[in-house]
Amino acid sequence: MSEVRRVVRKAGWRLVLIDSFRVLAIALTAALALALLARLVERTFGLGDTFTAVWPRVLLWAPVAVIAATIITTFIRRKKTLAVAQELDKRAGLKEALSTALYIERAQDPWSQNVLREAQRLAAGVKVGRAIPLEAPRLWPVPVFTGMALALVWFAMPNLDLLGVTEEKQAVVKKQEAVQAVKADIQTRENELKKLLEKAKVTMVEEPAEAEGQDRKPEENDPEALRRGAVKKLTALTEKLQSEKEGEKAAQAEAIKQAMQQLKQPGQGPLNDFTRALSKGDFNKASELLKQVQEQMADGSMSPEQQQQTKQQLENLAKQLEKLAQDQQQLQKKLEQQGLDKKTAQELAQKAASANPEDLKKALEAMKNMTDEQKKQMMEMAKAAQQAQSQCQNMGQAMSKAAQGMTQQGLQQDGMEGMEQLASELSQAEMMQNDMQSLDAALEEAKKQLADMAGECMGGDCQGDGKGMGKGKTGKFREGTSQAMGNGTGGAGHGNGASPESSPVDYTTEKVKANVKNTGGPIIGSRLVYGEQVRGESVAEFSDVVESSRAEAAEALEGQTIPREYHDAVKTYFGRLQEKVKKDKGESKPVSAEPTVPK
Repeated sequence: MSEVRRVVRKAGWRLVLIDSFRVLAIALTAALALALLARLVERTFGLGDTFTAVWPRVLLWAPVAVIAATIITTFIRRKKTLAVAQELDKRAGLKEALSTALYIERAQDPWSQNVLREAQRLAAGVKVGRAIPLEAPRLWPVPVFTGMALALVWFAMPNLDLLGVTEEKQAVVKKQEAVQAVKADIQTRENELKKLLEKAKVTMVEEPAEAEGQDRKPEENDPEALRRGAVKKLTALTEKLQSEKEGEKAAQAEAIKQAMQQLKQPGQGPLNDFTRALSKGDFNKASELLKQVQEQMADGSMSPEQQQQTKQQLENLAKQLEKLAQDQQQLQKKLEQQGLDKKTAQELAQKAASANPEDLKKALEAMKNMTDEQKKQMMEMAKAAQQAQSQCQNMGQAMSKAAQGMTQQGLQQDGMEGMEQLASELSQAEMMQNDMQSLDAALEEAKKQLADMAGECMGGDCQGDGKGMGKGKTGKFREGTSQAMGNGTGGAGHGNGASPESSPVDYTTEKVKANVKNTGGPIIGSRLVYGEQVRGESVAEFSDVVESSRAEAAEALEGQTIPREYHDAVKTYFGRLQEKVKKDKGESKPVSAEPTVPK
């Protein structure tokens, strides 16, 4: 019976394998059909984002599930030994010899023993592989065509999105991308401003709380709210920088610069370039030139004649600066320009020159026809002039001390201290000048950023290009903003070929001239108006213009800005203007017919 059982066992494994092929085809068809159905649902209802996270897991676990189902099902469906023998008898044409032998295996009668011996003989000659060949199941085309259908639907079916889910999610993604882009843009702009503000020694302005419940920052997921918040912050910063620029420190820097412009060349000598830089208000260059002069005096490379010239130049400059420290004409002119009469301006200038600023404050408070803003402005102007005069006095004293310390043996201790004191004063003036330049740079950057942010479209239909130019889309017409330029007639921005008047806002403005009466107060502003000419001439203003223009012409001639062939014509022109000024003022003393040019 061993031979019978061997062939039956071999036939059983072949039948199991054939059945597993059939089960595998069915399981694979079912898996592909489910995937096809899922893909149809995904593309029909726009559930791509939901299924995107599911498909990798399906790809990983679906084959495992198919194989497991095939193994389990085949194991359950496997045939028993007698059934296998019957199948082998049928396919091998043994007329139930093997199955009968298995059935009467334990019988001992002669007939049974004869049947068993015959079954053994037949089993030895059975070719199991020929009787039960391995073959593909008849269902094999089904999973193939199902897979082809799945591939066709997967790659060719469009996203119908009948529920609008994909569109909504794409809108959310675009909005998030816009929020991130706006945040990054705002952060970049703030970083640029912070660098300039640090140099200008100005702190960033935090957005103030307007009222209870309104002190929240812009919504983190609203790009337009973020832009509005940035514009609001930039507006406050611009106003603060503008206020700083018009403040006392800026006025002091301007006052000291104007005072230096009145310096004249103190004779020939090594300090020619130093004086020229000082008169131009270039304190950085003046400091460098002064240091060079100090080094020349220290290493003995300066001749006695040059040392004497340097001493004489320092003394002359000291006298000029001492005179400027006592000069009240510049402040008086500025006060007159603010609308004060000559006598009042002269009195306030004298108060400002006094050591007690309370006198000036009391004098301004006594003026009932001036507003608080005007009083504050004049007080700052007076303080700036006083501090500028103090700087001139300190520089003059330092120069005088340095000149006194210069001997034939070189620079003595007093002279060195005077030079160091002068260098310190120049350094302070340079720092103040640098602060003002940094302030101007920060203000310009803030204005530029404010213009850029205000020029960007905030309706979502276009994007600003950083220059206030919006790229509009052509679509249904709606009113746009007049702050940007666009290519289309719809959306935000001016369209080419369209000229929208304004953009709809939550409020409107109307310009109305108030009926006011002149009560004799000071003039706080003026502008040029085209109209009937008023007879007469303003001698004072004409004189100031001639004097400032003459100084600029002298500087241009000295710096070779004007070609040499035009020098005589320029000198003659300004000389005639100065003669006219002298004649208008009633002075009969003749003047030189050319601007003064330092030699």
